[in-house]
Amino acid sequence: MSRPLLLYVLDSLEENDVGDQIATLLGRLSRSRFEPRVVALGPEGPLGARIREMKVTVHRLEVSGATGSILAVPRLRRLVVLLKGEILHAFQPWSGTVAQLAAPRAVRVFRTIDDPPGSRPTLGLRLGALLGRRAAARNGRFFVPRDGMQEGVRERFRVQEVGVVPPCLDITGIRERVQSHRREETRLRLGLSADHHAVVCLTDFTDRPLLDGILEGFAIARTERPGVRLLLVGSGPEEGAARWQAEELRLDDSVVFMGPSPEKWSLLSVCEGLVDAGSWPGWSRTSMEAMAAGLPVVRHVPETDGGTPPPDAISGPPLQFARRFLALVRDPGVRGELVRLSAERIRPHDVAVVAERWADMYGS
Repeated sequence: MSRPLLLYVLDSLEENDVGDQIATLLGRLSRSRFEPRVVALGPEGPLGARIREMKVTVHRLEVSGATGSILAVPRLRRLVVLLKGEILHAFQPWSGTVAQLAAPRAVRVFRTIDDPPGSRPTLGLRLGALLGRRAAARNGRFFVPRDGMQEGVRERFRVQEVGVVPPCLDITGIRERVQSHRREETRLRLGLSADHHAVVCLTDFTDRPLLDGILEGFAIARTERPGVRLLLVGSGPEEGAARWQAEELRLDDSVVFMGPSPEKWSLLSVCEGLVDAGSWPGWSRTSMEAMAAGLPVVRHVPETDGGTPPPDAISGPPLQFARRFLALVRDPGVRGELVRLSAERIRPHDVAVVAERWADMYGS
């Protein structure tokens, strides 16, 4: 008896967090009771080769630009009918809209929504949102990766039921990849000596006061522990201002601007902790991968009046930030507690758990 055909519909085959999650799921679902394949609306990219190496079939529709949505719907419908697909699952706005508009009535459609509602300023994206509401009226089930996002999806797409399924991680695979890197070679390449203690800080360089506070706090921490190093990962509109601030604070030998796409596995192999300081909702995928690798991870949160911040948060004025930063580097008790919290947090994200949840819903 043949397995039901499950088609993951992607905007493109470029490497990104969504593509990484799909590839992780494919590795597990290809051994389950479904036959998974991938449909890419847009251009080829590195993700395509990665998926094909897993012996998973990739179908490319090769549409893009203003006419892409118009062409994509009939092309995807023809492909679904030809292949006798039974389930479509899309994780991105464009591919999700196309999947719902293209799916024959008997085909089940799943959509995971992970983009914030306010991220659609252009005319093209506004048109996409309008089509998305039209598509939502058709057959489809909506999901979000984090609790608390359901109401925004209900209002945006005018649907009643929104489920929650967390993004998946291959926890065992991540640990093996980090441990397989030659740590000393990476430290040498980054200019880290034996007495240097590196911490990664993820940022999208959008909040100037936050960046100033982090750099001022790090400057205080460095006076107490000269060997600390801050590796800033990301890019954004305030990056130039942050570089200027680092120079003003004479931190140019201690702060390294890594850009948006450093080799993350080698970076995680040499750092002693990670600070998630981006404006994105929830924990970033890189933060969760650092947790899976067994690193202590904290998230920068806005300062509140009164109350004790959670143990995995870092905030406050520069002096408070400096104390928390130093504890992240050198306090065994704090580091051990953060690692324990990380292990608890990522357990529901393990690919074995998430893939089984999706498989149950695909089959229901």
